[in-house]
Amino acid sequence: MRPGIVFNRASLPKSGARTRTHAQSCGAITDRVLKQLARELLLAQASDWAFLMKANTAREYATKRTMDHLARFTRLHDQFVANAIDEEFLRDCEWRDNIFPNLNWRYYV
Repeated sequence: MRPGIVFNRASLPKSGARTRTHAQSCGAITDRVLKQLARELLLAQASDWAFLMKANTAREYATKRTMDHLARFTRLHDQFVANAIDEEFLRDCEWRDNIFPNLNWRYYV
């Protein structure tokens, strides 16, 4: 990310109809992926990252963290849409960012 570039929800891919079809019922792997997508989105949007970038305080660290979350979100989203989930990658994401274990992804649909 270049200095001055700001990401927001509008710049992130939308899960679209496929996610909405799972809003009522889904399998365990789908539930895990959707929880992790929501988790990555929350973590990418954490207000501290944008503040640190704008204030030029720990800009590189904040930029890296934001970009890492956006990259994981995008990779998982692409796998989800293609119906080709890399479970090892999903497990790594869940291990790396295991905050909010009971996050309800349905709030984002």
